[in-house]
Amino acid sequence: MKDNLLGCLCALILGVLGVGIWYAEMFTDSKAANLWRRMNGQGRISKNWAAIGSPALSSICFIYLFSVLIEKQAPGWLIFGLACLMMLLGLVILIGLLPIKFPRWVYADWQYAKRHGLLDESGNIDREAWALHHADKKDLW
Repeated sequence: MKDNLLGCLCALILGVLGVGIWYAEMFTDSKAANLWRRMNGQGRISKNWAAIGSPALSSICFIYLFSVLIEKQAPGWLIFGLACLMMLLGLVILIGLLPIKFPRWVYADWQYAKRHGLLDESGNIDREAWALHHADKKDLW
């Protein structure tokens, strides 16, 4: 029972931190979010991890918590289904570690550009507007 409680506590902390950091990085403009975007924007693997790996890991944590809560009352097929879903999300994590390009809307820099009107007509990040925007930001600091 004690091991189960420790596992649940770790899963809860990891899940909440993962979702919080992912949400802040993708959808806010706070100083912490800017820090996370700068740290994750250095290479394709870290951008992919931030875009899909982190939410997948957090989802695994929450599904684990849910399965522990219902394991005594739930039918076996439901627990099996949740285990299969966690394995599928594990595969998503592995795919997130590959240095491949995902659709642009899953990346934090594109979400930032969308919020600040830095996209061109085709929906790509306008690099000139991006450079001007960040030059203006540096002048404020």
